[in-house]
Amino acid sequence: MYNGLSFSTFLLFQVIFYLVSLLAEIPAGYIGDVFPRKIVLLFSYLLYMVRIILWIISPNYWTILLGEVFYGLSKAFYRGTSDGYIYDYLKQSNCKDIILNKYSKFEFFMSIGTATSCLIGAWLYKYIGFNSLLFLELFCNIVAVITLLFIPNIPQQNKKHSFSKHIKRMKTLITTSISSKKLSTYFIYSGILYGITSVFVWNFQFLMNYFALSSIIFGVIYFINHLLRSFGALCTSKTFDKIKLPNLGFFVYVLYLICFLLIIYLLMHGNKYFCVFALVFVCIAIGIEHIFNIGNIFRIHSLISSNVRATISSVNNMFSGLFAVIFLLFFKLIINHCSNLTAFIIFTLLFAFSAILVKKMYTEV
Repeated sequence: MYNGLSFSTFLLFQVIFYLVSLLAEIPAGYIGDVFPRKIVLLFSYLLYMVRIILWIISPNYWTILLGEVFYGLSKAFYRGTSDGYIYDYLKQSNCKDIILNKYSKFEFFMSIGTATSCLIGAWLYKYIGFNSLLFLELFCNIVAVITLLFIPNIPQQNKKHSFSKHIKRMKTLITTSISSKKLSTYFIYSGILYGITSVFVWNFQFLMNYFALSSIIFGVIYFINHLLRSFGALCTSKTFDKIKLPNLGFFVYVLYLICFLLIIYLLMHGNKYFCVFALVFVCIAIGIEHIFNIGNIFRIHSLISSNVRATISSVNNMFSGLFAVIFLLFFKLIINHCSNLTAFIIFTLLFAFSAILVKKMYTEV
Protein backbone atom coordinates (compact mmCIF):
# COMPACT_ATOMS: atom_id res chain seq x y z
CA MET A 1 0.00 0.00 0.00
CA TYR A 2 2.90 2.36 0.81
CA ASN A 3 4.14 1.86 -2.76
CA GLY A 4 0.69 2.22 -4.34
CA LEU A 5 -0.19 -1.45 -4.73
CA SER A 6 -3.84 -2.56 -4.65
CA PHE A 7 -5.12 -5.50 -2.59
CA SER A 8 -5.53 -7.51 -5.82
CA THR A 9 -1.90 -6.82 -6.81
CA PHE A 10 -0.82 -7.69 -3.27
CA LEU A 11 -2.49 -11.11 -3.63
CA LEU A 12 -0.93 -11.55 -7.08
CA PHE A 13 2.53 -10.93 -5.63
CA GLN A 14 1.85 -13.46 -2.88
CA VAL A 15 0.87 -15.99 -5.54
CA ILE A 16 4.15 -15.30 -7.37
CA PHE A 17 6.09 -15.65 -4.09
CA TYR A 18 4.49 -19.04 -3.38
CA LEU A 19 4.91 -20.13 -7.01
CA VAL A 20 8.66 -19.36 -6.93
CA SER A 21 8.95 -21.19 -3.60
CA LEU A 22 7.03 -24.12 -5.08
CA LEU A 23 9.20 -24.43 -8.20
CA ALA A 24 12.44 -24.03 -6.26
CA GLU A 25 11.44 -26.08 -3.20
CA ILE A 26 12.57 -29.57 -4.16
CA PRO A 27 15.71 -28.54 -6.14
CA ALA A 28 16.69 -26.36 -3.15
CA GLY A 29 16.05 -29.24 -0.74
CA TYR A 30 18.08 -31.60 -2.88
CA ILE A 31 20.93 -29.05 -2.95
CA GLY A 32 20.66 -29.01 0.87
CA ASP A 33 21.36 -32.76 0.84
CA VAL A 34 24.28 -32.48 -1.61
CA PHE A 35 26.08 -29.36 -0.34
CA PRO A 36 26.87 -28.46 3.28
CA ARG A 37 23.65 -27.25 4.88
CA LYS A 38 25.45 -24.42 6.64
CA ILE A 39 26.44 -22.97 3.24
CA VAL A 40 22.88 -23.38 1.91
CA LEU A 41 21.48 -21.53 4.95
CA LEU A 42 23.95 -18.67 4.42
CA PHE A 43 22.93 -18.49 0.75
CA SER A 44 19.27 -18.30 1.79
CA TYR A 45 19.89 -15.29 4.02
CA LEU A 46 21.96 -13.55 1.35
CA LEU A 47 19.06 -13.91 -1.12
CA TYR A 48 16.76 -12.27 1.40
CA MET A 49 19.20 -9.40 1.85
CA VAL A 50 19.10 -8.76 -1.91
CA ARG A 51 15.33 -8.30 -1.59
CA ILE A 52 15.76 -5.64 1.11
CA ILE A 53 18.47 -3.82 -0.86
CA LEU A 54 16.18 -3.68 -3.92
CA TRP A 55 13.45 -2.05 -1.85
CA ILE A 56 15.93 0.50 -0.43
CA ILE A 57 17.53 1.45 -3.76
CA SER A 58 14.42 1.72 -5.96
CA PRO A 59 11.02 0.83 -4.50
CA ASN A 60 8.52 0.38 -7.35
CA TYR A 61 6.21 -2.24 -8.84
CA TRP A 62 8.97 -4.22 -10.56
CA THR A 63 11.56 -4.16 -7.76
CA ILE A 64 8.91 -5.25 -5.27
CA LEU A 65 7.96 -8.07 -7.64
CA LEU A 66 11.63 -9.07 -8.10
CA GLY A 67 12.05 -8.87 -4.33
CA GLU A 68 9.22 -11.38 -3.88
CA VAL A 69 11.01 -13.71 -6.32
CA PHE A 70 14.21 -13.52 -4.24
CA TYR A 71 12.13 -13.97 -1.09
CA GLY A 72 10.57 -17.12 -2.55
CA LEU A 73 14.00 -18.52 -3.41
CA SER A 74 15.28 -17.63 0.05
CA LYS A 75 12.39 -19.48 1.70
CA ALA A 76 12.88 -22.52 -0.53
CA PHE A 77 16.56 -22.85 0.38
CA TYR A 78 15.85 -22.21 4.05
CA ARG A 79 12.92 -24.50 4.89
CA GLY A 80 13.95 -28.08 4.23
CA THR A 81 17.59 -27.30 5.00
CA SER A 82 17.04 -25.67 8.41
CA ASP A 83 14.95 -28.40 10.03
CA GLY A 84 17.16 -31.08 8.43
CA TYR A 85 20.24 -29.37 9.88
CA ILE A 86 18.71 -29.24 13.38
CA TYR A 87 17.57 -32.88 13.28
CA ASP A 88 20.99 -34.17 12.13
CA TYR A 89 22.90 -31.92 14.57
CA LEU A 90 20.94 -33.25 17.55
CA LYS A 91 21.09 -36.84 16.27
CA GLN A 92 24.88 -36.57 15.85
CA SER A 93 25.11 -35.11 19.37
CA ASN A 94 23.25 -38.16 20.78
CA CYS A 95 20.23 -35.99 21.63
CA LYS A 96 17.70 -37.88 19.49
CA ASP A 97 15.22 -38.24 22.37
CA ILE A 98 14.85 -34.47 22.74
CA ILE A 99 14.70 -33.52 19.05
CA LEU A 100 10.99 -32.59 19.13
CA ASN A 101 11.54 -30.51 22.26
CA LYS A 102 14.52 -28.62 20.79
CA TYR A 103 12.92 -28.11 17.37
CA SER A 104 9.83 -26.75 19.13
CA LYS A 105 12.02 -24.23 20.96
CA PHE A 106 13.64 -23.25 17.66
CA GLU A 107 10.16 -22.58 16.22
CA PHE A 108 9.27 -20.67 19.39
CA PHE A 109 12.16 -18.24 18.93
CA MET A 110 11.38 -17.87 15.22
CA SER A 111 7.76 -16.98 15.98
CA ILE A 112 8.49 -14.75 18.99
CA GLY A 113 10.99 -12.83 16.87
CA THR A 114 8.39 -12.32 14.17
CA ALA A 115 5.75 -11.38 16.76
CA THR A 116 8.03 -8.76 18.31
CA SER A 117 8.95 -7.29 14.92
CA CYS A 118 5.25 -7.06 13.95
CA LEU A 119 4.42 -5.10 17.10
CA ILE A 120 7.46 -2.83 17.03
CA GLY A 121 7.37 -2.54 13.23
CA ALA A 122 3.82 -1.12 13.16
CA TRP A 123 4.82 1.50 15.76
CA LEU A 124 8.08 2.38 13.99
CA TYR A 125 6.30 2.58 10.62
CA LYS A 126 4.02 5.27 12.04
CA TYR A 127 6.73 7.37 13.71
CA ILE A 128 10.00 6.91 11.79
CA GLY A 129 8.83 5.80 8.33
CA PHE A 130 9.16 2.85 6.00
CA ASN A 131 12.74 3.43 4.81
CA SER A 132 14.08 3.41 8.36
CA LEU A 133 12.39 0.04 8.87
CA LEU A 134 14.12 -1.36 5.79
CA PHE A 135 17.56 -0.27 7.01
CA LEU A 136 16.81 -1.80 10.42
CA GLU A 137 15.79 -5.05 8.72
CA LEU A 138 18.97 -5.05 6.64
CA PHE A 139 21.07 -4.59 9.79
CA CYS A 140 19.28 -7.52 11.52
CA ASN A 141 19.93 -9.78 8.53
CA ILE A 142 23.61 -8.84 8.41
CA VAL A 143 23.82 -9.87 12.09
CA ALA A 144 22.04 -13.14 11.20
CA VAL A 145 24.55 -13.92 8.43
CA ILE A 146 27.50 -13.23 10.75
CA THR A 147 25.91 -15.49 13.41
CA LEU A 148 25.45 -18.33 10.89
CA LEU A 149 29.19 -18.27 10.21
CA PHE A 150 29.74 -19.65 13.72
CA ILE A 151 27.39 -22.67 13.58
CA PRO A 152 29.13 -26.06 13.14
CA ASN A 153 29.34 -27.82 9.80
CA ILE A 154 27.50 -31.16 9.99
CA PRO A 155 29.15 -33.96 7.92
CA GLN A 156 26.91 -35.29 5.14
CA GLN A 157 27.39 -38.59 3.35
CA ASN A 158 26.63 -38.16 -0.33
CA LYS A 159 28.10 -39.84 -3.36
CA LYS A 160 29.26 -37.71 -6.28
CA HIS A 161 26.97 -38.10 -9.30
CA SER A 162 26.72 -36.61 -12.75
CA PHE A 163 24.08 -33.93 -13.32
CA SER A 164 21.77 -36.37 -15.11
CA LYS A 165 22.17 -38.88 -12.26
CA HIS A 166 21.26 -36.17 -9.75
CA ILE A 167 18.09 -35.38 -11.74
CA LYS A 168 17.09 -39.07 -11.88
CA ARG A 169 17.80 -39.52 -8.17
CA MET A 170 15.75 -36.44 -7.27
CA LYS A 171 12.85 -37.69 -9.42
CA THR A 172 13.00 -41.08 -7.70
CA LEU A 173 12.95 -39.50 -4.25
CA ILE A 174 9.94 -37.36 -5.14
CA THR A 175 7.99 -40.29 -6.60
CA THR A 176 8.82 -42.56 -3.66
CA SER A 177 7.83 -40.02 -1.00
CA ILE A 178 4.56 -39.01 -2.72
CA SER A 179 3.50 -42.64 -3.21
CA SER A 180 4.32 -43.56 0.41
CA LYS A 181 1.13 -44.26 2.38
CA LYS A 182 2.84 -43.14 5.58
CA LEU A 183 3.69 -39.72 4.12
CA SER A 184 1.30 -38.71 1.32
CA THR A 185 -1.87 -38.11 3.37
CA TYR A 186 0.03 -35.95 5.84
CA PHE A 187 1.73 -34.08 2.97
CA ILE A 188 -1.63 -33.18 1.42
CA TYR A 189 -3.52 -32.34 4.60
CA SER A 190 -0.66 -30.24 5.98
CA GLY A 191 -0.48 -28.47 2.60
CA ILE A 192 -4.21 -27.70 2.64
CA LEU A 193 -3.95 -26.24 6.16
CA TYR A 194 -0.98 -24.13 5.07
CA GLY A 195 -2.90 -22.88 2.02
CA ILE A 196 -5.96 -21.99 4.11
CA THR A 197 -3.72 -20.27 6.66
CA SER A 198 -2.30 -18.17 3.82
CA VAL A 199 -5.81 -17.14 2.78
CA PHE A 200 -6.65 -16.17 6.37
CA VAL A 201 -3.45 -14.20 6.98
CA TRP A 202 -3.43 -12.32 3.69
CA ASN A 203 -7.03 -11.24 4.35
CA PHE A 204 -6.12 -9.69 7.71
CA GLN A 205 -5.13 -6.47 5.97
CA PHE A 206 -8.30 -6.34 3.86
CA LEU A 207 -10.59 -7.03 6.83
CA MET A 208 -8.92 -4.44 9.06
CA ASN A 209 -9.06 -1.84 6.28
CA TYR A 210 -12.70 -2.74 5.59
CA PHE A 211 -13.62 -1.94 9.20
CA ALA A 212 -11.28 1.10 9.34
CA LEU A 213 -8.94 -0.24 12.02
CA SER A 214 -5.65 1.67 12.52
CA SER A 215 -2.17 0.48 11.56
CA ILE A 216 -1.41 0.05 15.28
CA ILE A 217 -4.23 -2.53 15.56
CA PHE A 218 -2.82 -4.14 12.41
CA GLY A 219 0.51 -4.57 14.21
CA VAL A 220 -1.19 -5.86 17.37
CA ILE A 221 -3.14 -8.52 15.44
CA TYR A 222 0.00 -9.74 13.67
CA PHE A 223 1.82 -9.69 17.01
CA ILE A 224 -0.92 -11.87 18.53
CA ASN A 225 -0.78 -14.17 15.49
CA HIS A 226 2.93 -14.89 15.83
CA LEU A 227 2.89 -14.79 19.63
CA LEU A 228 0.31 -17.60 19.65
CA ARG A 229 2.37 -19.50 17.08
CA SER A 230 5.38 -19.15 19.37
CA PHE A 231 3.48 -20.43 22.41
CA GLY A 232 2.10 -23.23 20.26
CA ALA A 233 5.63 -24.18 19.27
CA LEU A 234 6.76 -24.07 22.91
CA CYS A 235 3.91 -26.40 23.92
CA THR A 236 4.44 -28.87 21.06
CA SER A 237 6.45 -31.46 22.96
CA LYS A 238 4.02 -31.54 25.92
CA THR A 239 1.03 -31.57 23.55
CA PHE A 240 2.16 -34.74 21.82
CA ASP A 241 2.71 -36.43 25.17
CA LYS A 242 -1.06 -36.22 25.65
CA ILE A 243 -2.58 -36.19 22.15
CA LYS A 244 -1.83 -38.05 18.92
CA LEU A 245 -1.14 -36.24 15.64
CA PRO A 246 -4.38 -37.37 13.89
CA ASN A 247 -6.47 -36.19 16.86
CA LEU A 248 -4.83 -32.78 16.70
CA GLY A 249 -5.42 -32.73 12.94
CA PHE A 250 -9.15 -33.26 13.54
CA PHE A 251 -9.21 -30.49 16.17
CA VAL A 252 -7.56 -28.05 13.73
CA TYR A 253 -10.12 -29.05 11.07
CA VAL A 254 -12.98 -28.08 13.41
CA LEU A 255 -11.27 -24.82 14.42
CA TYR A 256 -10.71 -23.78 10.79
CA LEU A 257 -14.37 -24.43 9.94
CA ILE A 258 -15.35 -22.15 12.84
CA CYS A 259 -12.90 -19.52 11.53
CA PHE A 260 -14.62 -19.56 8.14
CA LEU A 261 -18.04 -19.17 9.74
CA LEU A 262 -16.84 -16.26 11.90
CA ILE A 263 -15.41 -14.41 8.89
CA ILE A 264 -18.59 -15.01 6.87
CA TYR A 265 -20.68 -13.62 9.73
CA LEU A 266 -18.23 -10.71 10.07
CA LEU A 267 -18.64 -9.73 6.41
CA MET A 268 -22.43 -10.02 6.64
CA HIS A 269 -23.26 -8.41 9.99
CA GLY A 270 -20.01 -7.53 11.76
CA ASN A 271 -18.41 -4.36 13.08
CA LYS A 272 -14.85 -3.37 14.01
CA TYR A 273 -15.14 -4.91 17.51
CA PHE A 274 -16.32 -8.24 16.16
CA CYS A 275 -13.57 -7.99 13.53
CA VAL A 276 -10.91 -7.89 16.27
CA PHE A 277 -12.57 -10.82 18.07
CA ALA A 278 -12.80 -12.90 14.86
CA LEU A 279 -9.18 -12.24 13.89
CA VAL A 280 -7.91 -13.13 17.37
CA PHE A 281 -9.85 -16.41 17.17
CA VAL A 282 -8.27 -17.08 13.76
CA CYS A 283 -4.86 -16.40 15.33
CA ILE A 284 -5.61 -18.97 18.06
CA ALA A 285 -6.56 -21.54 15.41
CA ILE A 286 -3.36 -20.81 13.44
CA GLY A 287 -1.32 -21.24 16.63
CA ILE A 288 -2.77 -24.72 17.15
CA GLU A 289 -2.27 -25.53 13.45
CA HIS A 290 1.39 -24.58 13.98
CA ILE A 291 1.64 -27.32 16.64
CA PHE A 292 0.25 -29.82 14.11
CA ASN A 293 2.73 -28.62 11.49
CA ILE A 294 5.74 -29.05 13.82
CA GLY A 295 4.51 -32.51 14.82
CA ASN A 296 4.15 -33.42 11.15
CA ILE A 297 7.69 -32.24 10.35
CA PHE A 298 9.09 -34.25 13.28
CA ARG A 299 7.15 -37.32 12.11
CA ILE A 300 8.60 -36.98 8.59
CA HIS A 301 12.18 -36.75 9.86
CA SER A 302 11.68 -39.76 12.13
CA LEU A 303 10.72 -41.85 9.07
CA ILE A 304 13.52 -40.86 6.66
CA SER A 305 17.31 -41.15 6.50
CA SER A 306 19.84 -38.33 6.82
CA ASN A 307 21.09 -38.32 3.21
CA VAL A 308 17.61 -37.49 1.84
CA ARG A 309 16.35 -35.44 4.78
CA ALA A 310 16.20 -31.99 3.16
CA THR A 311 14.77 -33.36 -0.09
CA ILE A 312 11.85 -35.22 1.52
CA SER A 313 11.17 -32.30 3.86
CA SER A 314 11.07 -30.08 0.77
CA VAL A 315 8.45 -32.35 -0.81
CA ASN A 316 6.28 -31.63 2.24
CA ASN A 317 6.98 -27.91 1.81
CA MET A 318 6.21 -28.22 -1.91
CA PHE A 319 2.66 -29.34 -1.11
CA SER A 320 2.31 -26.37 1.24
CA GLY A 321 3.48 -23.98 -1.47
CA LEU A 322 1.30 -25.67 -4.09
CA PHE A 323 -1.89 -25.27 -2.09
CA ALA A 324 -0.96 -21.71 -1.10
CA VAL A 325 -0.53 -20.79 -4.79
CA ILE A 326 -3.76 -22.51 -5.84
CA PHE A 327 -5.84 -21.11 -2.98
CA LEU A 328 -4.57 -17.53 -3.21
CA LEU A 329 -4.89 -17.48 -7.00
CA PHE A 330 -8.39 -18.96 -6.81
CA PHE A 331 -9.34 -16.48 -4.09
CA LYS A 332 -8.02 -13.61 -6.22
CA LEU A 333 -10.01 -14.79 -9.26
CA ILE A 334 -13.20 -14.97 -7.21
CA ILE A 335 -12.86 -11.48 -5.67
CA ASN A 336 -12.10 -10.03 -9.12
CA HIS A 337 -15.63 -11.04 -10.19
CA CYS A 338 -17.51 -11.43 -6.90
CA SER A 339 -17.22 -10.28 -3.30
CA ASN A 340 -14.89 -11.46 -0.53
CA LEU A 341 -17.97 -12.88 1.18
CA THR A 342 -18.68 -15.13 -1.81
CA ALA A 343 -15.04 -16.23 -1.85
CA PHE A 344 -15.13 -17.26 1.82
CA ILE A 345 -18.41 -19.17 1.38
CA ILE A 346 -16.93 -21.14 -1.54
CA PHE A 347 -13.73 -21.86 0.39
CA THR A 348 -15.72 -23.05 3.41
CA LEU A 349 -17.58 -25.60 1.29
CA LEU A 350 -14.36 -26.80 -0.36
CA PHE A 351 -12.43 -27.06 2.91
CA ALA A 352 -15.19 -29.24 4.40
CA PHE A 353 -14.13 -32.05 2.04
CA SER A 354 -10.71 -32.30 3.71
CA ALA A 355 -12.49 -34.35 6.40
CA ILE A 356 -11.72 -37.30 4.10
CA LEU A 357 -7.99 -36.76 4.71
CA VAL A 358 -8.51 -36.43 8.47
CA LYS A 359 -10.25 -39.81 8.46
CA LYS A 360 -7.39 -41.37 6.47
CA MET A 361 -4.79 -40.13 8.97
CA TYR A 362 -6.30 -42.36 11.65
CA THR A 363 -5.50 -45.42 9.50
CA GLU A 364 -1.98 -44.26 8.51
CA VAL A 365 -0.42 -43.40 11.88
